[in-house]
Amino acid sequence: QERYFCPSGGSTAIFKPRPAIREYVIMPEHVAETAALWIVHTHAFDIWQVTPRLAISAPTMGSGKSVMLDVLGCLVPRPLEADNLSTAVMFRAVDAYRPSLMVDEVDTFLRDNDELRGILNSGYRKGGQVLRCEGDSNELKAFQTFAPVATAGIGRLPGTLADRSIHAELQRKRPDERTREFRYDRIDHLRDLARQAARWVEDNRSTLRESEPPMPAGLFNRKADNWRPLLAI
Repeated sequence: QERYFCPSGGSTAIFKPRPAIREYVIMPEHVAETAALWIVHTHAFDIWQVTPRLAISAPTMGSGKSVMLDVLGCLVPRPLEADNLSTAVMFRAVDAYRPSLMVDEVDTFLRDNDELRGILNSGYRKGGQVLRCEGDSNELKAFQTFAPVATAGIGRLPGTLADRSIHAELQRKRPDERTREFRYDRIDHLRDLARQAARWVEDNRSTLRESEPPMPAGLFNRKADNWRPLLAI
């Protein structure tokens, strides 16, 4: 069944992020639909109590994880792409710019970095923050950490972060499968989709805020929290 978002207010534009994503990366239908809903949620993440992390994974290299992050970065608000992200940079960037973080190669640096993992965990929930002493006078300052995050890496995330994530597993494409080459000088259509997502969210913000979507059987506790924004959309 074809699903899409049509902005209100008489607009004839149709927002179809799912097929746009699948132009560039081979993925199952349910992964594409999940990613499309997660993209829309980033334009209104502050409506909900939590912002689920989108965990892009694959069993091997060459499965399109980085390309998928590139595509997502064209569709979310204020994207900030980072490899080997440091803790100090991360919470200062979130506090200053409220970005959508696109973190690649997490399998190479995150597992042994308890402090960074703690920051990513705290930013999952509205009101998340860290306290640091700043300047020569060691003045105490709170840095906000609440922000959308997409990660990409081989294998699964560490347990606490995996528990706060919606998982999107990719597979290496077969020799007979073809995808469109991602190029930054050929992304106008993706930018148009991002504007349409922002418009749709603006037109439906009050409805999203009041929505209480029914949870499918088996979704409860934190899993229900993770999926509530996407099911509301």
